[in-house]
Amino acid sequence: MTGGRSAALRVALWHPDGLRVLLRDGALPQVELAADADLTASLRAAWGLESWLLHDGGRAMGREGAAQLQALGDQAPGGFGWGQADLSPLAGARAWQRPGWPQRAASVLETALEQVGLRRTGRLDPVHHHDLVAVVRAQTERGAVYLKASETGREAAVTARLAQTLPDLLPPLLWADPGAGLLVSASGGKLLDGVAELTAWEQALERLARLQTGADATALARLGCPAWPLDEVTGRVDTLLGDRAALETWGLGPEHIGTLEEARPAVRSAFRDLGALGLPDLPAHGDAHPRNALHGPRGSVWFDLSEAASAAHPFMDAGWFLAFTLHPARAKLPVRLAQADLEARLAAAYVNALGCPGADRLLLKTLPLALLHRAAVYDAQFRGWEGTVPGWRPEYTPFYLKQAVRELARLA
Repeated sequence: MTGGRSAALRVALWHPDGLRVLLRDGALPQVELAADADLTASLRAAWGLESWLLHDGGRAMGREGAAQLQALGDQAPGGFGWGQADLSPLAGARAWQRPGWPQRAASVLETALEQVGLRRTGRLDPVHHHDLVAVVRAQTERGAVYLKASETGREAAVTARLAQTLPDLLPPLLWADPGAGLLVSASGGKLLDGVAELTAWEQALERLARLQTGADATALARLGCPAWPLDEVTGRVDTLLGDRAALETWGLGPEHIGTLEEARPAVRSAFRDLGALGLPDLPAHGDAHPRNALHGPRGSVWFDLSEAASAAHPFMDAGWFLAFTLHPARAKLPVRLAQADLEARLAAAYVNALGCPGADRLLLKTLPLALLHRAAVYDAQFRGWEGTVPGWRPEYTPFYLKQAVRELARLA
């Protein structure tokens, strides 16, 4: 068991039939668990059971609900038994948070791989999951493949569309079912933030510009991708920065709130300068950071199109990419250690690919605007959001607001 304070966690471990749960003395059992311990590994060590985590009961958010898992075999350990309990699958649970998901994921992958002449080797590996998505990895004789499940079919539909029209910008798409919110892709290589070669990073930005200029905005809108035009985002950002109650609801303290309120005139002026450049709103990746890019056999490619937009100012994508890369916490990225003038090189690569050479200084000035854009978009999406953990919502908005505060000096 790993370090950290230990506590007892109540566990609802479903039988593979999805009808019974593991009981000890007629009740749900508990397991002693360190705060940072892996739950499935802890159950394996304590009870000798292989299991699949469906929902942690809010443990990652500091809540104390019962964790829900599914056993991967039907043998109960000594002192335990399978039986009925006064328990239902989690209220509001997504498909991947319900009993039966491991079997369904295996079946989906078998169907998808069979259509492209591949066969799974080994067990499924759940990479990550939460209320918004789930990702499962599997190995084949030709390398890793990834199953992604989403609550809506938009990402699968957008990925399928771009795989037809701009295939070299994405990892190989093997199969998609937008109606079920499912897609299966082959590995596109290594995460970009682990790559030291500057040319791979420049190519990622060049291909981001190609995605923005080459994707069909009308088709993306038909698939449900929202539009975040610059004029609208300018207003949304200004309104959010002036809404002290909303900022407090998001957990910002007086210092951050005061800084953002004071910055409103400079932010409005910077948005005007950006509009004066004359670039049109274009299709957007929506979450273009280096951990959503890969470098491999196809070169640098983009994945995770869950936040794709039919229209946004193109510097919002590129600004977030640069803000992520240049953050002090990422000073030891291999490419930053290898390239002293990385900021200038990446900015120039992007604006040249976009067809606006000489706009690199303006791009760098707009990094805080890109972060504020993201804060406003997430505020619109998650302010009233409710998920499977009562009282919790994704904390993206305060994250980006605080990041923006650090970058406001660029507006001077």
